[in-house]
This record gives sequence, C-alpha cells and structure tokens, in this order.
Amino acid sequence: MSVSVSVSVLTLTFISIDRWYAICYPLKFKSTSGRAKVAILIIWITSMLLVLPDVIVLDTKLHPGLKVETHYLTDCAYTWSDDNTQIYQLVIVLILYVAPFALMSVTYYQIARVLWNKNIPGNRNVKRTVTVTQNTKKGTTRCTTNQDSIESQIRSRRKAAKMLIAVIVMFGLCYLPVHLINTLRYTIGLPQTHTTAAASLISHWLCYANSAVNPVIYNFMSGKFRREFRKSFCMLFTIQESEINSQTPTFRSLKK
Repeated sequence: MSVSVSVSVLTLTFISIDRWYAICYPLKFKSTSGRAKVAILIIWITSMLLVLPDVIVLDTKLHPGLKVETHYLTDCAYTWSDDNTQIYQLVIVLILYVAPFALMSVTYYQIARVLWNKNIPGNRNVKRTVTVTQNTKKGTTRCTTNQDSIESQIRSRRKAAKMLIAVIVMFGLCYLPVHLINTLRYTIGLPQTHTTAAASLISHWLCYANSAVNPVIYNFMSGKFRREFRKSFCMLFTIQESEINSQTPTFRSLKK
C-alpha cells in the first residue's frame, strides 16, 4: 500500500516537471521513450527504498490491555524506538507531501502563467478581426466580426491553466489529512478513539480518491481529453462489432 501511494505521488511530480519543461522551454524539450523508462525506474526504486523500513521494523502486537492472546485487536506497529518513528514519519511527510506539493506548485504556477499571458504567435492562415463602425442618427454602431482562432486558442490556454491549478489543489487537499494525522500520531501522541480511527480510514481513502478525481477534472476542463475519450470508446465498440460480425452466420442471424 505504501509503495503504491509513493509511486502515485512521485509520478504526479515527474509529470509536472515534464509539463513544465515542455511548455516553459519548448525548444530544449526532447521527449523520448528512453527518458520515460528511466523516470519510471527511478520512481519505483525510490518508492521501494523509501518504504523499506516498513518491511523491516513493522510487526504485529496485541492491543494494549488484552490479557488473552487472540488474532483480533492486534496492531501493526514499529519495533524500533519512538524517536526513530518520529524521524521516519517526518521524512515521509517531507518526501511524499511537502516537497512534491511545493515542486508541483512552482512548476504549475509557471506553466499557468505562460499559458495565461503568453502571446500566441501570428499565423498566416488566420484571418484577422474586422471592425466596422457605422454612424446613425441614434448614435455610433460598432460591429466586430472575428473569424480567426486566436480567441479560441486563448480560451483554451486559460482553461488548461485552470485545470492545472485544480489538479494541484486537489492533490494538496487529498493528501493533507493522512500526513497530518500521522504527524500528530507520532509526535504528540494522538489518542486512538473511534473518531480518530474513522478519520484515519477516510484520510487513506482520500489518497486513492485523488487518482480517481484527476480524470474527472480533465473531462470537465479539457475538450481534447473528452474528444480522445470518445474516440477510444468508439474504437473499442468498432473492434467489438467487427469481432461479432466475424462470427458464424448463425450467430449473426440470432443477433439480428
């Protein structure tokens, strides 16, 4: 579980760096499959090394207060000292929340600023805006006809900037509760009650919910994502239809 969460967070971080480099420095950016494989390898190795102490020092023990040995009401707890646990949890919070959140905030802020303010280079094939002014007895009438795509490109860029801001905000909100609870639990000794147990379960659920909510954000705020999504489904249905039509004539007649 810890490895999957770590991989998810580090993947989001690497994606933000990749987008930042591609948008802010497009002439220097070179995307290759080799670099992608190296990045994936770094993400998985880092994640496994980061949670390796869980494999070594975690063990099950009876819940305090139980006098009879039972398989129920057992805790999975660290076997090293409390000081080491505090240091380890602070390192986890720093590497898997503070540093990624800060890095993604900086990169997405610069990306959003570029998408929001950068002028779009002129295009010979783009028609210019024509403004017609007509004087009448009632006053001056201005009629503007805009047939070019500059405005639509600006709107698309700004919508993409808003989408990136939404992604980083959701990341911060979804991962904050679990790291906050763990920090309080191992620093000030947060008591284990029904309320804290429920809060802990919800906080872990939010970590996985963040991965599920990102496609929803893309769907609502990216027209390109919606087009590619529909294209994928249409292609899937086309493949299924071709497979059905390739069956025996008896099956096709039953289908009709």
